[in-house]
Amino acid sequence: MLKAICFSGIIFGAICLLVFGFDLALKFPFGRPSPTLDIGFIILALIMIYLGWSAKKDVA
Repeated sequence: MLKAICFSGIIFGAICLLVFGFDLALKFPFGRPSPTLDIGFIILALIMIYLGWSAKKDVA
């Protein structure tokens, strides 16, 4: 169960990374209202991926 929670955090972080990366690069989903916001969300998505990966290592 704990591994599933870790993987769901990693997957959600990866989806956020893709969505805001596409928005920053291609103006696709949101039309890039603010590049600063996109960069902030990309950094937060990377932090979420790292935390999920780190927690998965501790659980295993």
